[in-house]
Amino acid sequence: MLFTYRYVNHNIERFQEYLDHLVKEVWCKASGDFSLDLLHEDLRNIVLDIYNTEDDATRGNMGDWLFGPIRSIFDLFKNLSPEHKQRISDWYDNNNDIEALCACDPLKTPATYGDIHEINPELKKVLKSFCESLFTDVIHLRAVSSKIGAIDGHYAAFVARNTKGKCPYCGYNDIKGPNHSTREAYDHFLPKGTYPFNSVNFRNLAPMCHECNSSYKLAKDPTRHLDPISRKTGQTRRKAFYSYATLAPHITITVTLNTRDVENLRKDDIDLQFVAPGRTEEVEAWKEVFGIEERYKAKLCAENDGKAWLQQIVEEAASVGRTSDDLLAQTLRAADLCPYSDANFLKKPFLTACKAANII
Repeated sequence: MLFTYRYVNHNIERFQEYLDHLVKEVWCKASGDFSLDLLHEDLRNIVLDIYNTEDDATRGNMGDWLFGPIRSIFDLFKNLSPEHKQRISDWYDNNNDIEALCACDPLKTPATYGDIHEINPELKKVLKSFCESLFTDVIHLRAVSSKIGAIDGHYAAFVARNTKGKCPYCGYNDIKGPNHSTREAYDHFLPKGTYPFNSVNFRNLAPMCHECNSSYKLAKDPTRHLDPISRKTGQTRRKAFYSYATLAPHITITVTLNTRDVENLRKDDIDLQFVAPGRTEEVEAWKEVFGIEERYKAKLCAENDGKAWLQQIVEEAASVGRTSDDLLAQTLRAADLCPYSDANFLKKPFLTACKAANII
């Protein structure tokens, strides 16, 4: 990614605290009969509110949003060995240390639903349904949002602090801000369909433009090698950029053109190089998951992007009586000042490549 977000603390994070207590203190210590009194007090009140409102048409039966799944998972945990309970407790901690997982910390091995399946297939089935529903359904219920706030409120606080207005994963698409009546979707950086327990962990959640989220990333896992060669040799885990890292990515992009016929420029005429010292794995994960090379090359070939940038230099030089070198230098200085305006981070290396190819 080209830049990182700044994390925003918000009351909605309390739901993860309820989950901490539920997994560590209730499920992983399950014995005897289930009681609502075992739950975190705030979660217990939410469960009762859902039971007593129209949010939950099943009125506390086994198919409801919270009470039924929590109780059925408790009953499944009761039959696990102490070793398996401890293993799941450790997995919970690992799966919620998003920064460590992005750094490929060897001491933090994540667990997938496949790992849960090996312990108990039924537990995997019920737990996956429950964890996914926490974000897709439960956190949006009135009984929840009235106590910890709504996602829309979190988004408003988020964009008030993260003001670039651009998606950090591609660098050029807009992120809706405070002057919009709608918001971007939140992406689960570590996919909620792969990893249990972190579907409402907001360090694993970040707004992402529609193209990045729905056309390219989808359910891909940035921390796992996708290519079959790496997977065949056992190299499954890898480093990926953490959305809220304090250390900026500092990626340098270099463009090389293999033709001077920019009018008929095609993606095969362009070579891109991405350099971030000490961050090779992170860069490769970012490029692969978000289709960066394909998208950047397409932008450089586009009539109203790469070709327009070049045309502006050429036409202005002819119309205002300045040299193209002067206009290029001015454009590059402006690009340095505002790298995410008009995709300047890409415009600069493209126009530099045009100069090197004697097109300007």
